[in-house]
Amino acid sequence: MSAVPASGGSGELVLLGEGCTGTETGTRTGVGAVEPLAVRGGWRVRRLSPPTGDGEGAWTARLAGFLAAPDSPDRMVLVAEGRACGAVFELADRHPERAAAVVALAPEPPVAGVPSPGPSCPVLVLPGPAAESGRAVERFLTELRAGARTGPAGDPGAEPAGSGCPVRNRALSPADLHDPSVMRGFAGAGPVHRLASPGSVPTWVVTGSAAARAVLTHPGLVGDTATTSGYRPQPPELASVHPGDADTITVGAGEHDRLRGLVERHLTAEWTETLLPRLRRVADGLLTALPRDREVDLVAAFALPLPVAALCELLGVPEPDRPYLADWLVRRVPTPPPAAHEDVDAYLGGLVAERRKRPADDLLGRMCAAGGDAVGDGDVVAAARLLLVSGARPTTTLLGNGVAALLAHRERWRLLTGDPDAVAGPATEELLRHVTPYPVGFVRRAVTPVEAAGVRIPAGHRVLASLTAANHDPALVPAGPGGPDLEHGPHPHASFGHGRHACLGAGFARAVVRTALGTLARRFPGLDLAPGVRELHYRRSRVRYLLALPVLLGPEHRP
Repeated sequence: MSAVPASGGSGELVLLGEGCTGTETGTRTGVGAVEPLAVRGGWRVRRLSPPTGDGEGAWTARLAGFLAAPDSPDRMVLVAEGRACGAVFELADRHPERAAAVVALAPEPPVAGVPSPGPSCPVLVLPGPAAESGRAVERFLTELRAGARTGPAGDPGAEPAGSGCPVRNRALSPADLHDPSVMRGFAGAGPVHRLASPGSVPTWVVTGSAAARAVLTHPGLVGDTATTSGYRPQPPELASVHPGDADTITVGAGEHDRLRGLVERHLTAEWTETLLPRLRRVADGLLTALPRDREVDLVAAFALPLPVAALCELLGVPEPDRPYLADWLVRRVPTPPPAAHEDVDAYLGGLVAERRKRPADDLLGRMCAAGGDAVGDGDVVAAARLLLVSGARPTTTLLGNGVAALLAHRERWRLLTGDPDAVAGPATEELLRHVTPYPVGFVRRAVTPVEAAGVRIPAGHRVLASLTAANHDPALVPAGPGGPDLEHGPHPHASFGHGRHACLGAGFARAVVRTALGTLARRFPGLDLAPGVRELHYRRSRVRYLLALPVLLGPEHRP
């Protein structure tokens, strides 16, 4: 067992505030005064121009747009003043992997003090403009620089140099959690590691396939949504998440089994097989609408709309209403803070009421007909909402990232196009392992002391299983040149979780991806990255997914 220290630092500094545009003459104040100090210290400085709207929410939107940009840095020091401070503290709390440190200048109430429990990264709060506190800012940045040096390469448990600087211990970044080589390094040092992140709830990460499967099914570990992505206690107003976001994760065992059984009873492999012609029609329709003579973004045009359309087919959502649900899933659900979205509940409730009057052979109709009065409308709505929320983004991620991985290893794409019917199924499994849409299982809380791979984890601590490490466990997956292994695979994977909390829509998701890959390879075997594309840009969050996949479809092949 080892403590996991920080890995690396940040040479990027981002300025937010009314003074971020600064002036080339006269005395700078606010964040404008920080720029020369940072440049002198060797930092790369970026300025965010003020938003057009007023209030803290405008700065939150401005910062969110910057984070989503392809050239946004993985890690950054955020320097904000006035109204922008609230947006920066919110980012540091929600996405600790992106914030290396925060400097807040003259923050407006109610954020004059750092919100409890505060970001896990180093924070400097100054009551006045930087021109009056330049020495404190300069010293803070110098200490960050000193603390960014790490220990010996390849030693995940090494203490970094400059151990007196609080920046040394931070949450694992998304790049770490998605990087098989990094996670193999941790697995090689032992199967269980404690995350060393100041201010966080004590959290342990488990690596290796056997260890991950063991904690995913351990009866002493329960689902937990009371912590942020940095594993710190959620503020009360954010801890009350919408039930649909976690229906089968945090509910009690009896309620969990009942809701899960409601879906599994009907979403069988046999019935899913009967849906394949409809899934092919959806995939064919999307591909038919794409231009052949110019660049196409395969994420926006195929990987994003296909899973939503497939889920609508499954539930029996009428065609005219599908853009409404697509907007909810693609735009509204990922937008913080989590909201109840009562209008969606009301809409789904209307569909359920319609099925009660006029039965139909879709999942909503089957759940209503088989359950009778014993299954309430609220249960059916909760099940439908869970499938929509949990089934859209992972499938989009798998399709986009998976096709990109195949195109990066051209010989693997040729194996698929050579016999799509035979290869699409195994390719889906191997892409699930290689891409691993969610790098870690849901965070779980130990309700009693738990032993994991010989390490005793106290009650109250959080535990997460690294699915990336499990999916690249050298005991199960032989070392190779990298990329999806279509020649020797599919290899075992844990991308759908394990045990009672395994993804209940796994079979349907497999069918969607298998159909999409087969249809795409059959119709456009010459598919390739668009000319001039040298690097693909991914959203750097807990789920690593492509922002765009520019391709040329090539000539259409119609057998």
